[in-house]
Amino acid sequence: MEDGEHPTLSSHGALTLWAVTVALLLGPSALVWIVRGVAYAAQCAPGPDLCRGMMLGGGLRDALALAWTVSTNTFFLVAVSIVATLAAFSARRPLVGTLSILLLPILTLVLPMLAVLTAKYDDCPVSSDGIGNCTLWGAQMGMSFHTAASVPDIVFSLMPYTFSLTLMLGLLGWFFARPRHHRPELHATAHMRRFEDE
Repeated sequence: MEDGEHPTLSSHGALTLWAVTVALLLGPSALVWIVRGVAYAAQCAPGPDLCRGMMLGGGLRDALALAWTVSTNTFFLVAVSIVATLAAFSARRPLVGTLSILLLPILTLVLPMLAVLTAKYDDCPVSSDGIGNCTLWGAQMGMSFHTAASVPDIVFSLMPYTFSLTLMLGLLGWFFARPRHHRPELHATAHMRRFEDE
């Protein structure tokens, strides 16, 4: 943003919309990692026993269920990512918009999967067929763990679409959503008028 250029109300609204869409997609993954972080802080190794008297497995299971509800609905995932991209373009942030459509769908899927991979142990099955039931920190994880096994396939199926949308929307963003620059002659005229007023 150039000196003397103030953000308009519409740009504030667009940035707010962008933040809401990012929170909608990444918020559930953040909850998953908050629970995982508590286990790290308590120094609880993955296993069937309670984590220092806390049934953290139940919290992790519920957080994962919410994260998978958002991330495995590919139409919703891509649609919200496009809204985030267009909101960033409206706020004249073409780089932010381009990165939104490129990274948000992938991060929304991969972050919960990484949490599962760091919490599984030898007797904790994670299968795309849903075979077995892992007990972690006092709770059975069910499909909240098994869904992680299908994430790579979902990511690979999404990548052609997200890369195509990134290229198309990114080009539009750089052409039409670049920050406005004041013309140098206007700055010179303003300085001359200020000098004359003095």
